[in-house]
Amino acid sequence: MIILDANILWGVTLNSSTADLLRALRAAGIQVAVPWVVMEELASQRALHYAETHDKAASALNELKRHVPWGGVPKLGQVDTERHRKHWRNTYRQMVEVIEPSAEALRTALFRESNVLAPCKRVGGQKGDKTGSRDAAIWLTAVEYARKHEDDTVYFVSTNTKDFGDGTEYPEPMKSDLAGIEGRFFHLTSLDDVVERFAGPAEIDPEFLPAFLARKETIELLTDALSEHLPAFASKPDEEWLNRRLSYTPLGGDEEVGEVGSAVGWLNPPLLTFDAVSDVTAHSIDGQDWYMATVRLFASGFMVLTGPTLIPAANALEARVLVTQDKTGTRPSVLRCERPRTLSADEASRVPHMGTNWRQELEAQFPPNNLPRQASAKVGLLAQLDSSAAATFFIAMAIDAFMNRKRSK
Repeated sequence: MIILDANILWGVTLNSSTADLLRALRAAGIQVAVPWVVMEELASQRALHYAETHDKAASALNELKRHVPWGGVPKLGQVDTERHRKHWRNTYRQMVEVIEPSAEALRTALFRESNVLAPCKRVGGQKGDKTGSRDAAIWLTAVEYARKHEDDTVYFVSTNTKDFGDGTEYPEPMKSDLAGIEGRFFHLTSLDDVVERFAGPAEIDPEFLPAFLARKETIELLTDALSEHLPAFASKPDEEWLNRRLSYTPLGGDEEVGEVGSAVGWLNPPLLTFDAVSDVTAHSIDGQDWYMATVRLFASGFMVLTGPTLIPAANALEARVLVTQDKTGTRPSVLRCERPRTLSADEASRVPHMGTNWRQELEAQFPPNNLPRQASAKVGLLAQLDSSAAATFFIAMAIDAFMNRKRSK
């Protein structure tokens, strides 16, 4: 078990190399966690910065109102720190687990601060303020975990050597805390120490990842893993789908490459194709080879837009992918993914061909007065939609039937 202090995760975001490393360790079966106190510290700091920035913005808008006699100054919503804390808790939980402290550990932490026992201290001399109860709670949570899990080795990671020391020697009562578990409780002072202990270098085969990521079976796995970035028209039963904005590039028309429009989503799950791989690194973790790479994929198909309009379109997804290779086989997993983006002209030229006369074929097979039968089966739903949504629905059903006929030929 690797237990991290708050200073290890300050400023870490989901798309950082640190987050990638933590996910790789977890994927290798090495647990990575933070004490509950650390999670709350991280969330509270984010929320406090947000609240301070919100106050500054509110003051600036109030000042602006004084200088705009005709009005029209935008209003700022109410500050919502709890929502902010919840967001960051969820974000960090994608990288680490959370260890809950016992009531005894929390009581002991407060006792140590009251009596200025390590790692607690005074700030400002003998008459200064007592501080350090959170540091004590973090330390005691790690120690408590080690004592409860006798078959586990704990690696406590903190850059705070001023309060926790560097792992070579501890003051009392911290020294006594480790009595009996010294052989399986290790104190590391940086993530570099973690990498050195758990991840060794591995040789990179330049042809392995492109060939593996282009396989049909791999694409299917990646499609499932990236489903939230490939929203389908039918996957949003509530009204939010009418307001979705999804970047896309039209295909086979006169529209300019790179256009960004307001998209409801894909009519059906789009076709995902591999385009390129970059930023490849390789490590050996716990006897297994782990590749990390940035992979560019193209999603293409029929996209439903607000309006209503339905067009053949494509966009690009860039994902950080982890691939493990051992005696049981080769497996990919998505560490993170950027929001879908439009394509460059060069990228658009590499998207699989979708046909140039799809509008004409559709109109010929499904004239407005002869909608496909499957549309009438769901006509009861139209009473719940406005005219724009209803039109989009009928177009979607027609295209769906059209695509099914094309596949059956």
